[in-house]
Amino acid sequence: MDRSGKQYTRNIDGLLLSTFTISIMKKLILLFYLIWTTLTIICFNLPLPQNSSDFQLNLVLYFFTGTYLLLASSLSLRVIRQVMEEKPGRVTAAIVGSVALFFFLYLLNANFNFSPIIMVGISTANLLFCASLIGTVLSSAIRRPGELVPVCLTSAIADFMSVMTGPTKIMAEDISTYYDQGMTGEPPFVDFILIKAGIPGFAIPLPLFGITDWILLILLSSALLRMGENDNLLAAKEKWKNYIYLPISVLALFGSLLFAQITQRFVPAMVFIALFFLIYLVVRMKIHRKLQKTDMVYSFVFPAMVAALLFLFNN
Repeated sequence: MDRSGKQYTRNIDGLLLSTFTISIMKKLILLFYLIWTTLTIICFNLPLPQNSSDFQLNLVLYFFTGTYLLLASSLSLRVIRQVMEEKPGRVTAAIVGSVALFFFLYLLNANFNFSPIIMVGISTANLLFCASLIGTVLSSAIRRPGELVPVCLTSAIADFMSVMTGPTKIMAEDISTYYDQGMTGEPPFVDFILIKAGIPGFAIPLPLFGITDWILLILLSSALLRMGENDNLLAAKEKWKNYIYLPISVLALFGSLLFAQITQRFVPAMVFIALFFLIYLVVRMKIHRKLQKTDMVYSFVFPAMVAALLFLFNN
């Protein structure tokens, strides 16, 4: 075969590989949105006995919250793996498409007050999918496990101060006022970046946590996966680990949601996520023995910088 023939063959092979990869991404997107939206609709419409007590409703809330978190992390695992194999340009295109869909749904809801349960399901699936893409892309900057320590500490300090005195406090007050007043008037923007779940027995889809919490969660877990590590608590179960993904960060997020529900207060979820993840790094990976000087310096410098910026914002 001459040179032109070999070049033609390579071009055909490249085109076939490209088409196959795009097909995988399309199937992934379809399954992600379809599974999440279907579960949202089914759970929201499940009937409960009318004489259910508050204790029983709380048990239902905790069970379905855990179910949603497990499903979200299991679906996101497939996104993580695909992004790691995908070309950067296609990942960027997927993020742009997801952001475009977000603004379309936002404008539709804001202008026409149109938000049936199916739209809530699609909107939440879109937020989770986009957060999974972004978190996985950001994790590519992490080269060593020790670099995750300043990431955790900075995120925890930022979220704690933001909830106490910063932007998150303001958004929390806005969203509380909106729901306390019976969801009348135009919803605040923060309502559109909350992960919501349809829970049996509740009249509206319940907001669980923000998109930034999921971005951090995915960043931490995907960074470990890039380094050949795995924080899946079900990793020992060979037949399940490729289908059910329960990273330590999801357990931390679930704990923060329980704490928030019990105390009836807004809780900085990133603090829980960072704390649980750091404990995992110390206990399972002995990270304290592998820290470099730069890791320790950044663990003090970055949180201090973030704290100073938020302090200035508050003043």
